Amino acid sequence: MDSKLLSLFSVQGRCIDFKSYQNEFETMRLLFDLMPEKPKEFVRILSLQWLQTMELNENEEFALKDNDEKIQESKDLRQQGNRLFTAKGEQRNVLGACRLYNDAIYAALDTKSDELALGFANRATALQTFGYYQQAYDDCVCAVKLGYPEALRHKIIIRQCYCSLKLKDLLTAEKHLKELSSLTLNEGFQRERRDLEKAFDELKQEMMDKEDNLKEEKEVQLNRETQEVITTTKGRHMQAKCFIEKNQLIFTERASAFVAVGDTRRLCHQCGTVNFIPIPCLNCRGRVNYCSLKCQEQHSVIHKYECPAYRFQLFAHLGIAHLALRIVLDNGLFSILDELKLQEKSSTLEVWSALTEGGDIWANNNIPYAESLRMITHLNKGTKMDIEWFALVSHHLVVYLKQYTKYFDELSARNKLIDWELLTGSLILLHIGQSISNGHTLTTIIPRPLTLLTTTDYHLLNENVWSRPWHLKLGFMHLFSYYDDVACLNLPYLSLCNHSCVQSFQPKVSGRYISTFALRDIHRGEEITNCYDVDYRKGKREARRERLLQTYHFECQCENCLQTDNEDEEFNKFHQYRCDNSKCRQIFVPFIPEKPTLNWWQSDTPNGNINTNLYCTVCGSKQNLRWYHEIKNLMGSVTESATRRRLYQIFKELEQHLPGLNDARCYVATKLVHEWFKLPCLNVNLNDQDYCDLIEMLKYVLNVTRTESSINSIEYIVNMTHMWDLIAKHKYKCSKADMNEMLWALNIIADDLKVIFLNYYNDYIKEYLDM
Repeated sequence: MDSKLLSLFSVQGRCIDFKSYQNEFETMRLLFDLMPEKPKEFVRILSLQWLQTMELNENEEFALKDNDEKIQESKDLRQQGNRLFTAKGEQRNVLGACRLYNDAIYAALDTKSDELALGFANRATALQTFGYYQQAYDDCVCAVKLGYPEALRHKIIIRQCYCSLKLKDLLTAEKHLKELSSLTLNEGFQRERRDLEKAFDELKQEMMDKEDNLKEEKEVQLNRETQEVITTTKGRHMQAKCFIEKNQLIFTERASAFVAVGDTRRLCHQCGTVNFIPIPCLNCRGRVNYCSLKCQEQHSVIHKYECPAYRFQLFAHLGIAHLALRIVLDNGLFSILDELKLQEKSSTLEVWSALTEGGDIWANNNIPYAESLRMITHLNKGTKMDIEWFALVSHHLVVYLKQYTKYFDELSARNKLIDWELLTGSLILLHIGQSISNGHTLTTIIPRPLTLLTTTDYHLLNENVWSRPWHLKLGFMHLFSYYDDVACLNLPYLSLCNHSCVQSFQPKVSGRYISTFALRDIHRGEEITNCYDVDYRKGKREARRERLLQTYHFECQCENCLQTDNEDEEFNKFHQYRCDNSKCRQIFVPFIPEKPTLNWWQSDTPNGNINTNLYCTVCGSKQNLRWYHEIKNLMGSVTESATRRRLYQIFKELEQHLPGLNDARCYVATKLVHEWFKLPCLNVNLNDQDYCDLIEMLKYVLNVTRTESSINSIEYIVNMTHMWDLIAKHKYKCSKADMNEMLWALNIIADDLKVIFLNYYNDYIKEYLDM
């Protein structure tokens, strides 16, 4: 929640007569039922004015370029793409043209012109040529929908038929062939039609031996046979009902709702993939994107309520409240209307009682939304100000839904006796409290782009990187060496797992599905736990317990936190320093209250200077950290071979200053590896010594990461991408055991991402290691 909203809530909060918290419903009644009419209207108008001001400001900012200017920009980009696409020989760049067509589509958003249709049509041609057949087919549909010229319609139909055949979709291909047969075509297009008919007959013969013509999406099994949810004095929690072997799948869950965080354009808003070619929503200026028309259609039942908010960027100000709203919208309140009708609920309080603890809906295991309703909330433990402001943001969203959507009209059409505004506000407030305690972050590998003159950033359209769909060019695996938080998910089943700093499983997130794999053998009757914070190897006990108490309102009683001997032993072994003082030279672990993670090198100042002092805990001497300052000074001349030799020498010397598997030394090695790999883009060729140094530093990094985070962790995978590039270039040959370990690590990344890694392995590595 940002400062603009807090200023609004400070004014609105003066109108609330909040004395003590009872529940979400009674709290929201203060804003809807119990407040006198004038203050009630005053609070509503303030929210409405705030929303309208946001909308006006956003419209004015978007209008800085007039319509004609946007149309011309789109046309110019499309024509640049045409030149790349139609060029001869090595000058032809199909994917580069596709990227420019993509930019042309986004440049034409919010304009009334033919450029959108032409942009989609041209992108379809380029995608088809490169081999993205499903995406090309969808683009053809978009082009037709947006008014592609009727006189050229036969071109679109031919592309659709071709893509359908490549996708082995006989029914769709047959439909398009019938369309073509009804059109008057010149000799050239008649020849294309005959070629398509021949390809259709060949595919039909090929498919006759198969039982099914169409692939159906398999429902993901929830895999809940190995665990059970029980209620004891410690509350509802999950335990193993049979022996679960290490690395065995425990359960799979589909996120009932999720919202993008940060840049909302980075993932498909329906399925959650980050590896996609975007189909933007034209109404909210491309701030919501999908990987396919299928996903866009499935998400339309939700997006129609959120589109206006994305248009003026309301959700960028709301934080966790957006997830709370999404839980209500995504198979939430609308999904239980029939059940409420069957139970003949005729008052708002009756409905609320049915949705809360002990109620008919709440207790019904056959209703998916009930899983979310049963999640724990600690809102009653929040401060008076927190509760007031969460209530106000819930009210704010109700005002938005009423002013900008038909949400309440649709609900009232089902039952006019219910105060749907009060009920919706109460549910949003409930889900805010639950999401604070139970919200899960989707962290995934996101490739860093190369330097490109592009107005959009979608890595599948980076012509420097891909040789064909899902196949990287040699030497580009390291682009996948970054990860980021891209979404916040609602996972009510996973939320049943209590916290432990020594968690039971490693999660794998693929789109909106999460699968959990046992990190160790779990015996029958043993509790299955999750880690809500950093685990015992990455954070000090005191800091972990303090954060858990502050956020989740409990004192951790896990095996690590109750251990009396060797507190923080596992954490400390990654943070050992040898004292600079020649009279001391003892090994110590620094005490830095303001940096409990001990990652002091993460800058606190705008100019990048560290403002943390390290003192030896044995003799009290201040550490000079000369090695750190020398590295910083040398980084500006890393293009010079002599500089790189000295930097590697410092890394080797750090073995004396930072003994063992050390986080600070690992940071130095990782930083140097990243800088080395940037050099080819600066036209600096690495020499044999550079590669030798890279290999040694990467071995160290992987060893630290393997020990601190385990091999089946995202940290290990992003670090191994550099090693894969060195192996692929035949600069290093690892053992088969090491490669099997790296291949095993891929089991915890998203399925589409795993395909990219395995394609790279099969294209460049497997044969070399088999030699």
